[in-house]
Amino acid sequence: MRVEILGARANIVRSAPRYARHAGVLVDGSILLDLGEPAYLRRRPRQVFITHLHPDHAAFLTTPIVPQAVLYVPERTRRAPAARVISRPVRVGAHRVIPVPTEHAVNARSLGYIVERGRRRIFYSSDMISIHRRYYARLGRLDLVITDGSFMRRGGLVRRDAVTRRRFGHAGIPDLVEFFSRFTRRIVVMHLGSWFYADIPRAIHRLSSLGDGVSVTAARDGMVIQL
Repeated sequence: MRVEILGARANIVRSAPRYARHAGVLVDGSILLDLGEPAYLRRRPRQVFITHLHPDHAAFLTTPIVPQAVLYVPERTRRAPAARVISRPVRVGAHRVIPVPTEHAVNARSLGYIVERGRRRIFYSSDMISIHRRYYARLGRLDLVITDGSFMRRGGLVRRDAVTRRRFGHAGIPDLVEFFSRFTRRIVVMHLGSWFYADIPRAIHRLSSLGDGVSVTAARDGMVIQL
């Protein structure tokens, strides 16, 4: 499998060369996970899978673009009436894409995606707090996890809605590394928050020091991972 990180930046003002674009992961040139920038459609993906309906992951919410690819979303939206709501695995040629519910927002349903090809399996979580234990079996053994880099501090930024008492926000990177280490030996951190841009070389080093026997690296725009 060929995995290309098209954009590594969170929904923040700060930016830097190689860390400027919003979320997008292209698998084997045909499957696009998140559409954070309209320019990603120039790569002509066959299928686009959206993790959640926030503009930095679904550019069609605020930009007048119409993806020609088959578009899968976690829930219906008037901004893309032809999109398909995904609730079960989808076969895309030699690949199988499996949705995994995640906890992130109160105002939007959130999914991560497993992409399988043969014996290779990757998981892309986008923004998240946690995954319920009932879905752990879907994760199984993973060759690669790509996950949320919004907050470096343990605990991240997690709040509760005053009415529903549901949690929303982002887990801390140390928490996510600890969680995903039971499923994989390789983690790439994207959706990088403001903390990363204060001192990029130091931030890269901090990430690489997190893994206890697990490789933890920072994503960058255009980064290619061959599995």
